[in-house]
Amino acid sequence: MQLVLICGGRGTRLPGRPAGLPKSMVALAGRPLLAHLLERLLPLHRSAAAPVVVAAAEDPHGPAFMAAALPAARIVRQPAPDGVASALLLTLPLLAGPALVALGDLVLLGTLDAPPPAPALVVWPEAPPAAISANFGVRDDGALVEKPADPGGLVCGLGLYLLTPAVIAGFASAPRNPRTGELEITAALEHVRSGAQFARWPFHGRYINVNDAADLAAAEAALT
Repeated sequence: MQLVLICGGRGTRLPGRPAGLPKSMVALAGRPLLAHLLERLLPLHRSAAAPVVVAAAEDPHGPAFMAAALPAARIVRQPAPDGVASALLLTLPLLAGPALVALGDLVLLGTLDAPPPAPALVVWPEAPPAAISANFGVRDDGALVEKPADPGGLVCGLGLYLLTPAVIAGFASAPRNPRTGELEITAALEHVRSGAQFARWPFHGRYINVNDAADLAAAEAALT
């Protein structure tokens, strides 16, 4: 597995964020959010190819942090906000095999089972219903439901995916969000699902997707 981190989030809903600081670099328990994510996921990197980080074109902070923390990492610049699936398409020339893709605003306090064959979706079997509704749900037939109003019969999907280059290449023909024009990851995964059988990769513990002040406070409390 080759670690790929998507760190283009702007964090505009987070309190006290200095101008221009991306969400992945917001301080959490005294360290950037990205530092905590690297600590959890870098041991899973099992590729001779370097880890890949996607950063916003105008972001000096994330790349500078990675240059110090992990000099071997390759930095890819996303020219403008265009969705996670678009960001992943930019990484294709640097991928040497299956990629463990993580969004840069995750806090993972727990463990992953042994990885299944790629492609796979990381799921949280013990997630409360509110967490399913705040993220995305996975049905028994593999269908994905973004932020479901009714989480019944769904297991929680996380912003963590084990994807092959072929699956990522299929994102290019996925439909864009008609409101934002962006190529979003859940819609892209649903688009390629007919041609790829996704396994489930269980995570056990606590998961926080840091989107707003309440999420940040919960993550701070969990880590201190």
